[in-house]
Amino acid sequence: MERTSRRAAPSLSEVAQVLADEAGVSLWGGLEPALRDGLDAAAAALGEEPAALARRILAREPAAIAALVEHSVVAETVFWRHPEQLEALGRIAAESPGPLSIWSAGCATGEEPYSVAMALLEAGRRGKGDRILATDVSERSLYVAETAVYGPRSLRKLPRRIADRWLEGTAERSIAPEVRALVRFARHNLVPDPAPPGGPFDLVLCRNVLIYFTPETAAPVLYKLVGSLHPGGLLVLGPVELPLASALDLDWVEDGGATFLRRQP
Repeated sequence: MERTSRRAAPSLSEVAQVLADEAGVSLWGGLEPALRDGLDAAAAALGEEPAALARRILAREPAAIAALVEHSVVAETVFWRHPEQLEALGRIAAESPGPLSIWSAGCATGEEPYSVAMALLEAGRRGKGDRILATDVSERSLYVAETAVYGPRSLRKLPRRIADRWLEGTAERSIAPEVRALVRFARHNLVPDPAPPGGPFDLVLCRNVLIYFTPETAAPVLYKLVGSLHPGGLLVLGPVELPLASALDLDWVEDGGATFLRRQP
């Protein structure tokens, strides 16, 4: 019956196109199994057949598209990912006299913004008034982020000295209140939504998000990210995403093995 329901689903490529149009996520060209599994999982969660859900997606029903996004976008991440970037950000932040306004775009389950908050505190910025806005398209991911409890898999790359200072508990560990106080979470879709309130920002992180976008979608998203920065503000992408920004009029800043993009004054 499962195989029959899959074959009955109208044009998987059309479903992929709607997902790309509405959320900027590209699950085609080798990622069809992830899209098919996501469609099945979303349909099961809604208690309907995949074919029926596919028809609702093709009709661009917001609830149907949201369900597909929730079940097809892989949101796994870890604390202290790309440590060279976080260490460089700590050095840069330590030299800033005023409060920093930061946007973590595509924050998934919260490991990135909490890591940034820890880096700020490690850099001696307690009481400086820094604030981090963390956004994601997935309501499920944001729920996990706001719960702020993580297991060993998410924490496996976090240095022990930092974990002992800013985490509470043993096996399942929670984020210390001082770290949580720096971060606010909100739902935001990078593709159709304008930059969120709170900008312009001193720092925007969008790491390992654009790799899921088509080039046609990534380009305007990049312009949106850069446009949300203060003049002189920094954009932080995943290392493999840096070539996507090569055509933009940005200064490339090297710091200890990390490369940042600075909006020109």
